[in-house]
Amino acid sequence: MQYLVVSFLFFIFSMGSCTGDSESGEMNPDPADEVAYAIEKAIHKKDWDQTKWVHWIFPGNREHLWDRERGFTEVKWGDYRAVINVNTKDGRIYRNDQPVAGPEKDSLLQKAWSAHINDAFWLNAPANLFDDGTQRSLVDKDGKTGLKVEYTTGGVTPGDHYIWYYDDDYLPTKWEMYVSVISEPGVESTWEKWITLESGAKIATIHQTGDRVMEMKAVKSGNSYQDFGREEDPFEGL
Repeated sequence: MQYLVVSFLFFIFSMGSCTGDSESGEMNPDPADEVAYAIEKAIHKKDWDQTKWVHWIFPGNREHLWDRERGFTEVKWGDYRAVINVNTKDGRIYRNDQPVAGPEKDSLLQKAWSAHINDAFWLNAPANLFDDGTQRSLVDKDGKTGLKVEYTTGGVTPGDHYIWYYDDDYLPTKWEMYVSVISEPGVESTWEKWITLESGAKIATIHQTGDRVMEMKAVKSGNSYQDFGREEDPFEGL
């Protein structure tokens, strides 16, 4: 489902019969929803749903300020700043605080939107287990039970799927990625160094893939742009 940046790159259920799967023996999907609900509880998804604004810096110094209540996001990278309506992809692009227009604007808006989708997914993918178009099932692999979540629609690369593993409290510890932008299937990345935001939501700030470590920096929640030291609404007129 999601656009993944390659360069940066669960509980035991006793089940009955299994059916074939590309990675493992796949079990009855009904208990999978129970596992997914347990993960949501562990990450405080109800608090995440009430989180109005969130800020973070993605590896590569890509900075985000996301107004989740209105569906707007600001993405900063290099000399560029984008303000976007996430749902419509409409917005504005600035280079060194000067507006960008024409085909270049359209291209940069698409780039910024894709970056937001990718980076927001890495920020809190476990909050998307029940997104529209998702299918959940339990898989048995190497003696471990994991939660497989397939994204059949939406995002940037529909058809991607992930297998989640977690601790005894159902807090995710790692996932395996089966995604179109990574040629090797089943690449593992950790979910660790969890923090609790001011809103109560839990966020993993470290993801290690092989010898590469991704760190989400300056992660903070708030109720308005003023909570992030802004004097004006960055999305005024959007």
